[in-house]
Amino acid sequence: MRMESQETIPHSNYRGNDAQPHGILLAQWAADKKATNVRLYDVRKGCSYADYVLIASGNSDRHVVAIAENLKEASKKAGHIPLGTEGFQEGHWALIDFGDVVAHVFYEPVRAYYELDRLWGEEATEIVVPGLATTSEPSYLDDNDDDDE
Repeated sequence: MRMESQETIPHSNYRGNDAQPHGILLAQWAADKKATNVRLYDVRKGCSYADYVLIASGNSDRHVVAIAENLKEASKKAGHIPLGTEGFQEGHWALIDFGDVVAHVFYEPVRAYYELDRLWGEEATEIVVPGLATTSEPSYLDDNDDDDE
């Protein structure tokens, strides 16, 4: 009997059919911890490393870590084990990589600085998350650039 060696699943192929439902759950779990400006984007048209990206904000470094920890733990309980995490010590920008969904939790001023919401441009489609209150666009997502005058 011949044993096949197990291959490590390449990061870009660690994707399941439940990516969008998982992203929606992540958005709801972030909102449960009072995250602000929670956005879920379908980035399949313009991104090679994930299908969906969640971006949320906290109002302090501790708040960012609390939101990120909640996303990580709730996902584990639901069977979604993170491939990696970053930024949990500093609390300015926490990242949780699930392969098919990548969650970013920012301290709001850091989010405004990096403008990650704009990264994919028209290649990204925002997903409406049931039960999540819609909020107006933050000023850094406003398309009116005063610098052009």
